[in-house]
Amino acid sequence: MEVRRSLVVNATPLEMRIALLENGQLCELFIERTTQVSQVGDVYKGRVAKLLQGMQSAFVSIGGAKDGFLYLDEPETHRLPTEEAADEDEAAEGSDLPPAPVPLPPVKEGEEILVQVVKDPIGSKGPRLSRHISFPGRFLVLMPGIEHVGISRKITNPAERERLRNLIKAHAQPGEGFIVRTAAIGEKDEDLIGDVTYLRELWSDLQANCQSLPAPSLVWKDFRLLQKVLRDLFREEVASFWVDRDDTYREVVDFVSRLHPEWVGRIKHFTSDLPIFEAFAIEKEIEAARQPKVFLKHGGSIVINQTEALVSVDVNTGKFVGKKDLEETVFLANMEAIPEIVRQLRLRNLGGIVVIDFIDMMDPAHRESVMKRLQEELERDRNHARAVEISDFGLVEMTRKRTGPSLERLLTSACPHCEGSGRRLSAETVVLAVYREMARQGERLKGAQIRLTLHAELRAALQAETREGVNQLARALGAHVQWQERNDGPVHHIDIEVIPNR
Repeated sequence: MEVRRSLVVNATPLEMRIALLENGQLCELFIERTTQVSQVGDVYKGRVAKLLQGMQSAFVSIGGAKDGFLYLDEPETHRLPTEEAADEDEAAEGSDLPPAPVPLPPVKEGEEILVQVVKDPIGSKGPRLSRHISFPGRFLVLMPGIEHVGISRKITNPAERERLRNLIKAHAQPGEGFIVRTAAIGEKDEDLIGDVTYLRELWSDLQANCQSLPAPSLVWKDFRLLQKVLRDLFREEVASFWVDRDDTYREVVDFVSRLHPEWVGRIKHFTSDLPIFEAFAIEKEIEAARQPKVFLKHGGSIVINQTEALVSVDVNTGKFVGKKDLEETVFLANMEAIPEIVRQLRLRNLGGIVVIDFIDMMDPAHRESVMKRLQEELERDRNHARAVEISDFGLVEMTRKRTGPSLERLLTSACPHCEGSGRRLSAETVVLAVYREMARQGERLKGAQIRLTLHAELRAALQAETREGVNQLARALGAHVQWQERNDGPVHHIDIEVIPNR
């Protein structure tokens, strides 16, 4: 079945939310807040703070509140700064597998080293770092220090693979390697060579900057969320790119005009009074993705639970009774659950070890069909995922590449009143919902006083930048915000009272 993709952008001064829709259904959600900007891809001149010889690792100061964690003997050949590029490289086949990495010299405490962030901080853990630096361009990924040209496995035409490999090999210099990305299919030679030149100059400029900066310092900052999505996801198969905010719309048009002017017509400016995520039914999908149970079309369900060790997915027949015998009913329920399981893993950004508990099937042919369908659906996933055969107990074990916090971890915080056994909406999530409600009402608030009553504990957890963002929006609308504390009632809830100007 042909997949129709579209991107939908909801932008505010406090938060950028970008949704990837497939056939009108939310499949991936990207969120960047001014208080939680991702560091993935950023390059730092760091200083080794502490060596952990027993773990062949080190803590490296990069100037943040928490030191970064660095494996000294990295198991992977190298790290790549974007999920899609990483997936393409890890999935390289046969002769595309890169050679062993160039051995990196040992480090000592106090030494200055160049590192790249490959994972953002999670909980009490600082960012994960790598000494293997890499840079994604529009068509290529540059890997300094690894003399290798790899081709994305998603480029399946043998003649095109050979053309791309020969072209890049002819222009690669000693000491540099490249991964050819899926976006390179059918592109002109001069555009691909231009990407080689751009990435090479980027690396040269970074090295020059590094010489003049003290440690710890930020040496190079990767694109932020909107630019990353434009670079990595706005492809030929994306039919439309909807944007609500005026200045963000102009930024997208300018970016695309320079890369693919023929695609500008796909960029749509959303001007309705209805919030864009409500118009595309995305808001209710986000709320549903916070619940463990997902109901399926014909009465079955899946239950998803995220723990520290793994993610469990349980498939249930529920009200699905089928039309034949029990074996056929169970088989059909499992088959219906598979696309939704993969979609939910993508939407909730769940990674690590995943265990799927399918309903037990006795027929070997049914078990084989279920595994085949699961593998087909996983092909849509940009995050590298592997699944093994169904066990005798009906379990499928799989791994899915982690790419930052899950949607649950991003939108919620641990509940202090139940000693961490539950989660609730974070202070930022609660206040940003109020922000969006004020923006939705727009000019109706002109001259009004908006009284926001919130629990003292919530107000203490609220970042000053977010609170000031709400105040700025009110001023832009011609309204005034009054923050009022209370000490009773639900902690993570804000009462909104609009007092019109009389």
